[in-house]
Amino acid sequence: MAAVVAPVAAIVAGSVASAVVGGGILGAVIGGIASIGFSYLTREIIQPERPRTPAAPPPRVYTPPPAPAPRPIAPPRPVQPPVYRPPPTHRPEVSGGGLTQMVRQPITAHRVVYGETRVSGPVVFLHTRAPAGTDKLDILHVAVVVAAHEVDAIGDVYLNDQVVALDENGQALAAPFVRDGTVFAQVWKHLGSPDQAADAVLAANSNGRWTNAHRLRGRAWLHAQFRYDDKAFPSGIPNLSAVVRGRRVYDPRTEGTAWSDNPALCVLDYLRAPFGLATPLDEIDLASFIAAANICDETVERPGGTEKRFTCNGVLDIAQRPIEALPPLLSSCAGRLTYTSGQWRLFVGAFLPPIAGLSEAHARDTITVKPRRSRRELINTVRGTFLSPVHSWQPTDYPPVTRQAYLDEDGGEEVSENLDLPFTRSPYMAQRIARIALETRRKQLVVQFPANLAGLRLVAGETVAVTLTRLGLVEVPMTVSTWRMTEEMGVDLALHQDSPDIYAVALGDLRDAELGFRYLPNQRRSASTTVKTNRSACPALAAFTRLANRAGIFSMMRCRFPL
Repeated sequence: MAAVVAPVAAIVAGSVASAVVGGGILGAVIGGIASIGFSYLTREIIQPERPRTPAAPPPRVYTPPPAPAPRPIAPPRPVQPPVYRPPPTHRPEVSGGGLTQMVRQPITAHRVVYGETRVSGPVVFLHTRAPAGTDKLDILHVAVVVAAHEVDAIGDVYLNDQVVALDENGQALAAPFVRDGTVFAQVWKHLGSPDQAADAVLAANSNGRWTNAHRLRGRAWLHAQFRYDDKAFPSGIPNLSAVVRGRRVYDPRTEGTAWSDNPALCVLDYLRAPFGLATPLDEIDLASFIAAANICDETVERPGGTEKRFTCNGVLDIAQRPIEALPPLLSSCAGRLTYTSGQWRLFVGAFLPPIAGLSEAHARDTITVKPRRSRRELINTVRGTFLSPVHSWQPTDYPPVTRQAYLDEDGGEEVSENLDLPFTRSPYMAQRIARIALETRRKQLVVQFPANLAGLRLVAGETVAVTLTRLGLVEVPMTVSTWRMTEEMGVDLALHQDSPDIYAVALGDLRDAELGFRYLPNQRRSASTTVKTNRSACPALAAFTRLANRAGIFSMMRCRFPL
């Protein structure tokens, strides 16, 4: 590819290094100042290139090696019998899987719930006792912590994957948990307030093992009482979970604290929380979070109605590092979180008009333009999962997002990338986020712009209008993906092409989420799985179904073929 021979601009056909984010959490000094951050499109922080000064090699001094010590003769190892390892009960590679499963471990990390989702947690107490007048230990008490903080509300309670209707006293109202006047399941809910009292029923029926001092303040939890019955609980102790309206978050627009599923407010809460980054307010650009929160609350059309542009509903593990926790949070709003000039700023998936212009007059050195990405960086299809309330709050595939024009450009070969959205519960919202990711990757223009001091007015994540008349670029909107101050009293900018078309998803591009299969992370392995199909319409599919059920190859998923 020919290059423009000029000190202000050059086209480079080779690869140009570019980064969505910079490096380090507290900032980096690279002959000056660098901007850093996180993006929903990457799980790694890409460090800006650091100048390397070769160190002088130390003088070589010969040291004779020590004499080898005699090796003792080890006794022969006893032959161990083979150990059976049960198969996993969930798909760990599916983001969001296994969160509705009770955990029985002596040490486990607590969980933080943002928005509303179905969740279980660690079992902190188990106790059996005999009903009055008998000596059979038929009653089991179970205590499960569902959140490591106070929650706004606890809604539907699930035993295994079945919603249990409860009265005001927590007693089950319908079969199989009620029969002939006997109640076999009863659940009490505790929201985790700071002054939470102990569970009176558990304290009175645990033979002193659970006392009034066991209050679990600051922990939302469930107390379930099960009475043994082979019809109510044919597979043993049921899995206990519930739909939880989670953590109350601070809203800078109202300066109040209340429950919200707004992604910008949830990210802001994680930045400020002690289990997150514990960032003081003076290190947060609240104006950017207010603007992002307003964008997330906008109403957009979907098939059959409307919905918010972005919501955040999911679970974080406290043991996660920020580099692991922030990308899933940001995935709920197609967001980018940057740290520049001592402040965190949030930008969500919507087009922002350019705030300034850049041209050859603002360059201090040669501008490098890469008109196209390499083939290995291009994709034409995005696949992934979202959290589906319709499917018992399990990770479910959203329809693949693609565009025929991109497939044709790539010679008809599908090149897909996986984007799981564990904090998204709408299939249409998931498709819009995936569409933004796809269109962002197909906008291929990248500019490495060594700016003079005019670059100081810019911030990573903002949009600028780039004009390079010699290359035919006139006010092209581009996003500042990396901002780095240099020793030459200038700012090195990495710019990626932006456009309103990236975020404008047509209603006709959204498809229904009824797919041929769905993941069931909490299901136990079984010899066969029910497959609903119209056998008379497709004899070959019927034969395949019988063979698959006989072989048990669908033991980790339930299949439905809509014919």
